[in-house]
Amino acid sequence: MKSTQRKIFSSFIILLAGFLIACGAELPIQELSDAKNSITRAKAAGAEKYAPGELEEARKSLLNAHQKASEEDLAETKKSAEYARAKALDASEKSFPSSVDDARKESTSSIDSADEAFASQLASEPYNAAVQLRKEGDTLRETADRTLESYPRESGDDAKLRTRLAAFDQYEASRQKYADSKKAADESKVLALSQKQQLIDSLADIEKNLNDADKYAEGKDPEVAETKSRLDGAKYKIEEGKIKEGYAEIDDIRKKSGELVAKNIKAYAEKQKELAKQSVATATTKLASFDKNKVNASRDFQVSYQRAEENLKAAEESRVSAEDLYSSEKYEDSIARSEEAIRLSRIVVDQSTELAERMERKTTGDQVAGRDTKTGNDSKNTGKDHTSTDKHSSTKVGEDGLPEGWKRYVVRKKVPADCLWRISKDKRHYGTAKLWRRIYEANRNKIKNPNLIYPKQVLLIPPKKGPTKFHKAEPSRKKKPTAEEVEAIEQNQKPAASEETESGEPDNKKKTEATPPPAADDTAADAGAEEQPTEEENGEEENPENLQ
Repeated sequence: MKSTQRKIFSSFIILLAGFLIACGAELPIQELSDAKNSITRAKAAGAEKYAPGELEEARKSLLNAHQKASEEDLAETKKSAEYARAKALDASEKSFPSSVDDARKESTSSIDSADEAFASQLASEPYNAAVQLRKEGDTLRETADRTLESYPRESGDDAKLRTRLAAFDQYEASRQKYADSKKAADESKVLALSQKQQLIDSLADIEKNLNDADKYAEGKDPEVAETKSRLDGAKYKIEEGKIKEGYAEIDDIRKKSGELVAKNIKAYAEKQKELAKQSVATATTKLASFDKNKVNASRDFQVSYQRAEENLKAAEESRVSAEDLYSSEKYEDSIARSEEAIRLSRIVVDQSTELAERMERKTTGDQVAGRDTKTGNDSKNTGKDHTSTDKHSSTKVGEDGLPEGWKRYVVRKKVPADCLWRISKDKRHYGTAKLWRRIYEANRNKIKNPNLIYPKQVLLIPPKKGPTKFHKAEPSRKKKPTAEEVEAIEQNQKPAASEETESGEPDNKKKTEATPPPAADDTAADAGAEEQPTEEENGEEENPENLQ
């Protein structure tokens, strides 16, 4: 609308000028144009906000000049136009300093906000540019102020006007510098905030130190909890965009976390060293309790005993290494070796317990077989399973000393690693991973954690249905398999899907780690396995490998 009015007004002036020239009169075109441009500049300087009275008076005077021009009163036209320009210049003089101040405040606010986001470090190039532009704006502002103060002292109206207009130019340049500064500061803030997650990720070393310190102090050091709280507070500030404030504490927190580790690690390393010593001693005593003659009586027992000895040797080596590392003040490495010695010692104890149970079953079986020979019962039962009844249940016992349907399985080192659900999935056992819990229940005495089994560990595989425990009161009266037959059983118990063989090396120094599928109701699983034997083959069962 205003643009249309300006066009109409300009056309009117041109026509009027043409008319007056034709009539021999001289229209004050320059004065009218100067007045109009001065009013436009005053509005840009913020006169509508800072000098509304002067601006309104300039507009009215210019309108009056147009009216006088239409009435062919050229003298009044020129006079009104000059007055309109003078009032517009007054409005600009009054408005420029204030509007430039506002622009500087906006620039400073953006720079401060960017600084809060740590743009000085994370986006230094645009941030430094913003600061430099503000500095240049300040210089121009100071120059403009001095120029504006000096113009009244100039001699002559033309000199005064030139000086005054020069001051306005400097104010405009200053204001533009501030606007550019604000833009650069806003860009630097956006760039800095985009790196929040990277900063949070960089705090992982501090979190590890604090977790280690808490572990070494066994949760009893209040300074650890206090430092963790400080770290959480710093992370929160970073996430909220107050990166500089949050990061200001990081160096101190990082230093403190290292001090807390150093403060607690020595005592913990010494404690673990002693625990490793006790664990190895316990395992040594456990393994030394075996009668070597009984062990040598069976190739199966010899192999199991040898495996336990290898683990015990490795445990002792780790314990000695832990002692040496502790003496060298390499406490973290010492802790790792002590923990390895403890782990291997526990495996030896488990292996010894399992071997002792097997030897006991064999001894009891031999005694029963001896009594049967005396009474002539052996000839009646050759080649058949016997039904053994105790006060709890009646169970058929097979040639291997296990109830009918039960099997032994030796955990193997292969890729992918053996785990309970893979053993359960083997078609020679259940053919479905869902029944892994039956194996776990049957071997609770030797599996402390269903996620951890180790190579060469001997597990019992119960039938698909029925109890997962059996009584040892009356073992098989049949002749026990020879040592060579037992070894063959272990060597042949490979999953149907695997062609790999066991190396025979002492690889059981590291447990096989695997995650069984989520627990399912045993009864439902049993029923499902019985009713849908081809469920896996049809691809309808969820792949347990995806559950690891």
